[in-house]
Amino acid sequence: MATAFRRSGNRLVASFDEEEIGVVAHVLELTRAFVAPERPETGDPFLDLVAGLGDEIDPQEPSDPALARLLPPASREDPEQAAEFRRLTEHGLRSRKAATISTAIAALEQATPPALEIDLDQARALAVALTDARLILGERLGLRTDEDSERLHGILEAALAGEEDLDPATVQKMAYYDFLSWMQESVTAALLDG
Repeated sequence: MATAFRRSGNRLVASFDEEEIGVVAHVLELTRAFVAPERPETGDPFLDLVAGLGDEIDPQEPSDPALARLLPPASREDPEQAAEFRRLTEHGLRSRKAATISTAIAALEQATPPALEIDLDQARALAVALTDARLILGERLGLRTDEDSERLHGILEAALAGEEDLDPATVQKMAYYDFLSWMQESVTAALLDG
């Protein structure tokens, strides 16, 4: 059973069993695959920078609502400005998001359950990665407001108690969202406790 993170010097320490770590790592791997740039990095910083400025990038807002939440337009009033900004920055933003998520996954993979001990940089990466994963899950679950989140908790509790009939995939997404929310809150609180 997971316990909240607490600050121990320049590290955050918590307890998570192997299955919990595996679930979080798996969700983050799916998130990384979702946000990673469509064109892989070459390893050459100059070539990657120039490629990221290319005209082959579709400057339109993503059609997937979850991706649109992760990569919002720079301007809602000026579509041309938003498209140009997206063309110039989207590849780099996606690369940075994928790299941050990779840092978080590596931190989880280094754990020796039930101990999960991470340094402050890994903790910051984990907090950001959890935000991205939660945004995707939240969009898939139709969560846009605090009221939507409260509704989610009520439905999840009713489903787990057998009072609400939901398909197992939806219950799983809801449970993941709830667990990742708790974990993100735990990491953030421990980071601020310094």
